[in-house]
Amino acid sequence: MIRILIETVAAYGVAVGFGILFNIKGRTLRVAGVGGAIGWFVYKITSIYMGFAPGAAFFAAGISFSVYCEICARVYMIPATILSACALIVLVPGFGVYRSIYEFILEHYVTAGNVMTETLASAGALALSLVFVTSIFKNFHLAKFLKKFNITLKKKNI
Repeated sequence: MIRILIETVAAYGVAVGFGILFNIKGRTLRVAGVGGAIGWFVYKITSIYMGFAPGAAFFAAGISFSVYCEICARVYMIPATILSACALIVLVPGFGVYRSIYEFILEHYVTAGNVMTETLASAGALALSLVFVTSIFKNFHLAKFLKKFNITLKKKNI
């Protein structure tokens, strides 16, 4: 469990690093980092402790960080795409692509095909989770929902 927590802190650093590359500043950078950490933590918990297949674990992680990013985008009044891009970078299955090309070069075509199929399923699960959550939140207006409870959002300096 300690290893997962260390990896989660590292995922926060990776998301913040990419946020710096995308020229994100201030509170938005920290919020994006937390999104990446949430995604990685959910991925590790679902894949190790719950025994999900890699595609399902990526889907669960994608749902979790997408919901977080959409909520934070409405609360802090910033584009959700900025947060999602930084959080998504942490989960991109780059090693799977590398490994499939490596196996292909070694002429292990069956292994390369299996690894590439798993990698494409994982990437597709991430994309599907982002589309799923974004389409739900496009029809959900936080301001109208909070107005029912007499809560107003004020724009904050970020």
